[in-house]
Amino acid sequence: MMSPRVLMFPLVLAIAFTIAAPIGLPLHATDWVSTQLIGQTDVTPTAAVDWTPALFVVIGIVSVLAMIIGLKLNAFLALILSALVVSLLVGYDQGTDAGDRMNAVVSAFGGSAAGVGIVIAMAAIIGKCMLDSGSADRVVRTAVNATGEKNASLGLMISGFILAVPVFFDTVFYLLVPLARSLYRRTNKNYLRYLMAIATGGCITHTLVPPTPGPLLVAAILGVDIGMMMLIGAAVAIPAAIVGLLFSIFVDKKMTIEMRPLGANEERHQPLEESKLPGLFASLLPVLLPVALIGAGTLATTLADREDRAALLVSDVESFDLFADKFASATQSSPAGRILASENLSDDDRARLKTTATSDEEQSRVVEIVNTALLDKDFYEPSAFADVPMPKVTSDLMKTDQVRMKPVDRRRMNRALLDAAYPELIAPHQWDSPMRQTAQSLGLWSNPNFALMLAALAAMLTFKMVRSLSWRELGIDVEEALMSGGLIILITAAGGAFGAMLSQTGISDTIQNFFAGKQAAGVAVLLLAWSIAAVLKVAQGSSTVAMIVGAGMMAAILGGTQPPFHLVYVATAVGSGSLMGSWMNDSGFWVFTKMGGLTESEGLRSWTPLLATLSLVSLATTIVLSFLLPMAG
Repeated sequence: MMSPRVLMFPLVLAIAFTIAAPIGLPLHATDWVSTQLIGQTDVTPTAAVDWTPALFVVIGIVSVLAMIIGLKLNAFLALILSALVVSLLVGYDQGTDAGDRMNAVVSAFGGSAAGVGIVIAMAAIIGKCMLDSGSADRVVRTAVNATGEKNASLGLMISGFILAVPVFFDTVFYLLVPLARSLYRRTNKNYLRYLMAIATGGCITHTLVPPTPGPLLVAAILGVDIGMMMLIGAAVAIPAAIVGLLFSIFVDKKMTIEMRPLGANEERHQPLEESKLPGLFASLLPVLLPVALIGAGTLATTLADREDRAALLVSDVESFDLFADKFASATQSSPAGRILASENLSDDDRARLKTTATSDEEQSRVVEIVNTALLDKDFYEPSAFADVPMPKVTSDLMKTDQVRMKPVDRRRMNRALLDAAYPELIAPHQWDSPMRQTAQSLGLWSNPNFALMLAALAAMLTFKMVRSLSWRELGIDVEEALMSGGLIILITAAGGAFGAMLSQTGISDTIQNFFAGKQAAGVAVLLLAWSIAAVLKVAQGSSTVAMIVGAGMMAAILGGTQPPFHLVYVATAVGSGSLMGSWMNDSGFWVFTKMGGLTESEGLRSWTPLLATLSLVSLATTIVLSFLLPMAG
């Protein structure tokens, strides 16, 4: 078996590359990237970048690895303590009270638990009920009869690949893990291969194929059509999934792992004979029900977002003469002044707004410029809107996560402000279209927490009927499932808190400043996009955040420059980079290890290199496709 130190080397190397410049190590990697790959000109010297956040991130990495691998400390304690260490360092640097920094950790832990708590609890119930009722065994038997035992892992990979398009990876993994465990009971081998096959299919589409939020937002930020992103994203994902499955087979042979019980009494119920197993529909219902509900909501929301009802139309402007006057006489502290101050606009755009548009073409151009400005995250400024009543939709959206906000929602937030500022000039937009109302009506049913609750109830009823259990006996089994799920919730939430504290160091700003001013051409654009997303992923743990920030940075770096291929390849390069370097600050790492019953060391030797493989193959496929099918312009 390969040493954990050997298998962790790529992660350590990535971290070393990230911090080489600030600490002055003689790696010369950053110089090589700057001169050979990026081709930068007039770049701000790296000495101007504040590397303190990078130092805090390194301390956090060393802390959590030392506690878990070196001291063998419980993962929950190690993550919470490391989160507190990083938080206190941030407080010291910013002059914040230590008590406030402790509250920041608690708040981040609570936010993470709120996001995963119910889902993991329901998934634990679903998993136990499907295993003990024989539902998972029925599904596995049917699949093996159709594909053959040798191709069972291929079936799991394809299932994860398809299901993760409308559903988050963690939900897909929760739903398919019972099948992997039942398959191991049937074959008594290849358990790690089955887990990695699910992870392969789920992770690759999660980062490359809309309508999953990450790639959907990347496409919107870079101005790539969603249909094009789905097509090329799938074309990039398929070769990576195939290589990932082959890599899973290789790792499984090198590192044989037996399935371990997730709870104390997991083996309490004896396996059933095939004639007593539940039917295929009842067995599949706990998996298909949440996928169908969440997928329907995702589809309806995607279609409603494509309508972009908050976008300004030519017919919404009452008078283009008065509209131009507003901009010509605008001060900085006025709503029109905020549009003119947008970094999204050029000097020509500002001049166009100040001149009356007479022709249809000029009016369309003015509306296009305003819509571009309405995507500015800094559009709202209190002094500029002091006399404007704050619309409720704007105040509500301002309280949400601004980093993960979809462009369509940002435009809606800012358009409502513009409507309120100039009611005599601009007709109010109508947000609630029939499709939007359909999406809203599915809000409860497509909520992952509610959908998995229904799935858990379905699994419980099947379990009760097949095993002829009393409600009390069923309650005992459910309680055992929740006890095992509770530990997973604690560890996953602690990992989320640790990642949040790393983000609060300001590492994203440091990375953005480091890459600021760099220019790229040809394949270097793709390498730069991948590198930015990869460094962001290693530093703060979230693939979605790495994709959003990375796409925003690439949009700024490219400006109006069109590379010699379609921008969809920049989007897939960003998505590929967001898979690189997944470790203990990534909630996906803990979902994989704890729901799979693996140790932290086993997770670092399987999950981390698997995602690195998917990342590199996706990047290589992106580069090849950009040459073979550039679709430039």
